[in-house]
Amino acid sequence: MWPKTELIDLLKIAHPIIQAPMAGASTPELVAAVSNAGGLGSYGGAATPPANLRSVIRQIRELTDQPFAVNLFAPAVEAYQLMPEQQTPMSELLTKWHNELNAGPVPEPIPILGPFGDQFAVLLEEKVPVFSFHFGPAPIEAIHKIHAIGSIVLATATTVREAKALVEAGVDIIIAQGFEAGGHPGTFAVPYEHELIGTAALVPQIADAVSVPVVAAGGIMDARGIVAAFALGASGVQMGTAFLACPENNISEVYRQAVLKCQDEDTVITEVFSGKPARAIRNRFIHEMENNKDKVLPFPAQMSIGRVLRQASAQQSIPDFVSMWAGQGAALTEALSAGELIGKIIQEVQAVTASLQLK
Repeated sequence: MWPKTELIDLLKIAHPIIQAPMAGASTPELVAAVSNAGGLGSYGGAATPPANLRSVIRQIRELTDQPFAVNLFAPAVEAYQLMPEQQTPMSELLTKWHNELNAGPVPEPIPILGPFGDQFAVLLEEKVPVFSFHFGPAPIEAIHKIHAIGSIVLATATTVREAKALVEAGVDIIIAQGFEAGGHPGTFAVPYEHELIGTAALVPQIADAVSVPVVAAGGIMDARGIVAAFALGASGVQMGTAFLACPENNISEVYRQAVLKCQDEDTVITEVFSGKPARAIRNRFIHEMENNKDKVLPFPAQMSIGRVLRQASAQQSIPDFVSMWAGQGAALTEALSAGELIGKIIQEVQAVTASLQLK
């Protein structure tokens, strides 16, 4: 039913559907379920310590013998240095919400990403079939090592300039991520304001500019989006928000319910949870931080200092302080298992394609 594409051949998958890595939400069970259904399951490993990452990879292999991907953030996003005077205003601001939830003291920011070198070494040693990168490519020498073990490299671009840079670095497949996508856009070569390009505008421009397969991402939730992506020049799609209601993922129930209740105007780009722009479902924290953006710490320190508050909010089933990443298509989310979702999409693609041929 799918057109014969280089993407399917490269990834050795039956369906050109990639489940977005979604660090913090993806699990071995979700990755395996997608891969077993013929797509490419992806684990978001950026915040997973190396020893745990090895365990996750082996768990995935126990659950599937199909290809899968592991995603890391480019090493440049790991490091930050804070002076005490930078941290104090944010810590003082968070204290009132900690007190409200009886969450204890505001924690010190600690490293929560990487270290990239150790994580990357684990992926190489475990011979992960597909390496995926966000916020830029891995160093060129790292990409050479990936190719040397016969694995494939994916990376995210939010502009044509970024796509060309990724191809020059040796990336095999480009994820063309539009402004509609949930979570953090993978912007790395341009100011954030320059990458506010929608999927429908971005995909054909990147497809025209590069010679490697292009995967459309951002706002794609069902068969209609997939058929449109092929028409735009994509060889496949990457979907994240569509998998947020699947029972195999690791999000809290309050987050899951917020996704299922989400309406078309309910998501917003905000820096207040992590220090980097990211699309999330609006909640009280986003609203009350509106006049305190000058206190937001750089990424990922802001994410780290807010970790206890987010956890307490989720545990108490209060959505007010949870970072509920979701894309603009969240209103189309359905409560299905990963396998059911892919099966439904496949059936719908055939129906959508047939309806177009009749018109």
